[in-house]
Amino acid sequence: MLARSCLTLLLCCTSTLAAAKEPAQVAAAQGPLRPLAARNVEPANQPAPLIPPGREPDLVPPDYKRDWQTEQRFLQAGTGASWALAGLGTIGLAVPLGMLNRCNQASDAGAMIDCSQQRRTAGIMAPILGVLTIAAIIPAVMFTRRLVKHDDKKPGKQRRTAFGVNAGGLALQF
Repeated sequence: MLARSCLTLLLCCTSTLAAAKEPAQVAAAQGPLRPLAARNVEPANQPAPLIPPGREPDLVPPDYKRDWQTEQRFLQAGTGASWALAGLGTIGLAVPLGMLNRCNQASDAGAMIDCSQQRRTAGIMAPILGVLTIAAIIPAVMFTRRLVKHDDKKPGKQRRTAFGVNAGGLALQF
């Protein structure tokens, strides 16, 4: 039984290969190829394509597009708001610390300046805005990551091959 199956498979493979080689052998048997201009070849009567080239139909349902756009707007708003808060927190943290640093440098230089107001402002604002900055960076990174992944799933977008590293080692994604 096994020998019979192997012979059938071998016969199938050789006949398939022989059929694939036939047109090339027939062309070689006819002799050297004539230039295309010398041939009297008429185009075959083929029906015109139903869809003109460059005008492929839109196969994505409108509901899917609308849901994708809604999610896109939500992710863009979240990304923008998070990065804006992170930027405001960073600026708000740098300004009081810069004022305190300038006051301390003037005091070190020998000027008689009362820095108690700057120390109080920096002591209150720096921890609050530092926490705001850290708390805003985390969702900003998460929203940005989600937005990039969401853009890859755009309806009608051609997918690209990607090569990267994941938990199991190297990954090739199609």
